[in-house]
Amino acid sequence: MVATTLQPLSTTTRITLNDFMTGFLAALAARHVSVVSIRDTEFYAAVVRTFNELERVADQRNLRLKFWLTQDATHGDAPEVREGITKAVQRDLVSLDNPTYTQMRLKITEADAQRYLNRVPGDADLYLSLADVFMDAYPNYR
Repeated sequence: MVATTLQPLSTTTRITLNDFMTGFLAALAARHVSVVSIRDTEFYAAVVRTFNELERVADQRNLRLKFWLTQDATHGDAPEVREGITKAVQRDLVSLDNPTYTQMRLKITEADAQRYLNRVPGDADLYLSLADVFMDAYPNYR
């Protein structure tokens, strides 16, 4: 009889759009951000760029993304990002300032950010680095 060695199965962790938005928003709060301008296409481009960084490191971190973000070439927005913001509003993570809804106000406090980051798939360092990518890509986020 030949002895075989079983290799452990690598497990991947799924990340949904809600997971991403929760971790991303919590990381922004941890980085002292309380308001983000969602007024123009630069915002959507920065979020898509942030997603692209997540996609780049996903395999290395055994993460399986269950969503996709793209920026609409005609309108400049990203429908999935709008959906993520809507769900974040419904989950009371952010509010949108009336009457034009161009300012997203984080309801996650800096003090609560770590608690959220400990609950999302991936780890806090991942989301903090993604927040840095966003802030570099969108320096006028306020």
